[in-house]
Amino acid sequence: MTSEARSWTVMTWNLRGSAKPALDRVAATVRAEEPDVVVLQEVRRSQGVQLAQALAMRFTWALKHYPWTPLLRGAAEGMAILTPHALDAAGHSEISEGRSRWTYRRRIAQWALVGRPDTSAYRVYNLHLSPHDRSFERRSEAVAVADIVAGHGDAPPAIIAGDFNDDTDGSIIYALPGIEHLTPSPTNPAESPAQTLDHVLLPPEARNVTVTVPAGGSEWAELSDHLPVTVRFTLDWVTGDFT
Repeated sequence: MTSEARSWTVMTWNLRGSAKPALDRVAATVRAEEPDVVVLQEVRRSQGVQLAQALAMRFTWALKHYPWTPLLRGAAEGMAILTPHALDAAGHSEISEGRSRWTYRRRIAQWALVGRPDTSAYRVYNLHLSPHDRSFERRSEAVAVADIVAGHGDAPPAIIAGDFNDDTDGSIIYALPGIEHLTPSPTNPAESPAQTLDHVLLPPEARNVTVTVPAGGSEWAELSDHLPVTVRFTLDWVTGDFT
């Protein structure tokens, strides 16, 4: 069997959709990175639709929670996975302890299978774990995600990305499958970043890993309170081993 090194680019961004960021600028930022897959947190479905159209990408969206009044269902907060490649086997699951869909404390894990024409493919997981002041809930959610990933099996490999809300809580990445090959720069708050909350975990075999995070500033703060993280890496694939 022959194998080939295939490079991928993954991007994660907590978009803070409730603040109604300028989606043309968001799309331009994503487009400049040329990602194979983008995972977004705190994004409304309508925003996911507009971004997918602007970027000519496929997408899947999952509800995290509704706003406090049923009159604003269109403002429901969710999570999205976007890709210019094939998108399949999308799903999501609650990972919090039976929280109502009407509270922001509800947490979900979202996933989808993303495959390229070169037959390389990954099951991509999108997370937004509980805030930094809720360490017990956050760790329980990480364990629940690990169980979900294990239940899906080893093929294709997993990429786990999103807003972990962990900062100095090293137990979160330890509990999740995959490896953070390089620690990204601080990602929050966007204007003057001091906390590292946003991550991309890769298969252990990944190499040639680079992590890009903007320096931050007022222009970035206009788009979100988080900075985007872009990770590039290479992994060997046996020719034709996944379709």
